[in-house]
Amino acid sequence: MLKLNKILVPTDFSDGSKDAYKYARALAKKFGGKIDFMHVIPMLKYLNESIRKLGLPLDMDKDIYPKILTDAQKRADAELEIAVPKEMRGKAIVKIDRKPSERIAEYAHKKGYDMIVMGAIGSHKNKLLKGSTTEKVIRQSEVPVLAVNGDIPPQGINRVLIPTDFSSLSISALAYAASMATSFGTSITMLHVMELYGSPLENLPKGEGEPGRGDTESMTTTILAKIKKYLENNPLGEDQWSLEEKDGSYYLCPVGDDSRHIRFNVVILRGISAHYEISEFANSESDIIVMATHGRSGLSHLFLGSTTEKVIMSSEIPVLTMRPFKKK
Repeated sequence: MLKLNKILVPTDFSDGSKDAYKYARALAKKFGGKIDFMHVIPMLKYLNESIRKLGLPLDMDKDIYPKILTDAQKRADAELEIAVPKEMRGKAIVKIDRKPSERIAEYAHKKGYDMIVMGAIGSHKNKLLKGSTTEKVIRQSEVPVLAVNGDIPPQGINRVLIPTDFSSLSISALAYAASMATSFGTSITMLHVMELYGSPLENLPKGEGEPGRGDTESMTTTILAKIKKYLENNPLGEDQWSLEEKDGSYYLCPVGDDSRHIRFNVVILRGISAHYEISEFANSESDIIVMATHGRSGLSHLFLGSTTEKVIMSSEIPVLTMRPFKKK
């Protein structure tokens, strides 16, 4: 279901950005795609360094730009050759731009990449600044972005987590999650956090939920109903899927194909903040978080403006974000 023919790995050659190399290799090995590296030179920083080293007077076009690009291209080529085996190795791209995040997002979209894989911490190595470039790429990218931090877990990717605020947009992450679960043989857990400020039932969209039932049970029922409705209207990849119950457990199954199924769980938590509870749960109970980049406003907040970025900053596991699919 999941197709990754072209993977783009932005790098600033730091240890943090190198975390992405391992994940990109694992994905390319699994799906047979090619890996390209991309290094974007921050214009002002490199110009200042070059002027200081080379002295004046200088011709910008003849002296500075060619030297910057040549040195950076040699380093990017060498990094790609060392980090990526020949059979999955693409090319190293070097650009100069005032806004690296915009150039990365634009290039990935125009060149038809299937995923951007990048480290959550870059060259600054400061958790207070963690993900600053990554977050900007996520805001701007039309291409799914996998933000990683550290090594691939020894057990591999076995548990996929989808945070939801009940919106169709947040549930749309199921398409990518199901693709990953099918490819890697994993389970899927959908998590909703009831924030403690205000009544828990205010988290439910107007008119939803069942009066007289416990908050957790009512929300679980609502999520399951929304998943079933979503699957009725949206095929996952090339197949139509359904949510089936068996012996008290739920499974995602392709319609007419009992040989494939994905274990599906729903978890409802109470907490002061959604992003904290998501990260805490994910760090101990999941191997990857899959999130849409925006959702319903209200107590759950805007996913793009708040929860997704905060989850990336505090998560110890990879976070895959994507814009919801648009129906043509």
